[in-house]
Amino acid sequence: MNKKSKERKVIQARLDKELVDKAEEIFKDIGIDRSTALRIFYRQVVWNNGLPFELNRPEIPNEETIKALNEDLTNAKRYTDVDEKK
Repeated sequence: MNKKSKERKVIQARLDKELVDKAEEIFKDIGIDRSTALRIFYRQVVWNNGLPFELNRPEIPNEETIKALNEDLTNAKRYTDVDEKK
């Protein structure tokens, strides 16, 4: 970027208020404002020649995982020692 250039471009985005409030609280904690955060993000996009993080689809649990998550463990045996025999 040419440091002599004073041209600026205004960007606008409509975001969920709760998301903005949470993010801006973090910005405040680390001592930056929204504009600085956006500048950092844009700089990272340019430096990385893409997004500065990996985007993945969330894993969708298969049937076995769903069954395990829903399993009732109320009467399951509990261990207090990793060497305890089953």
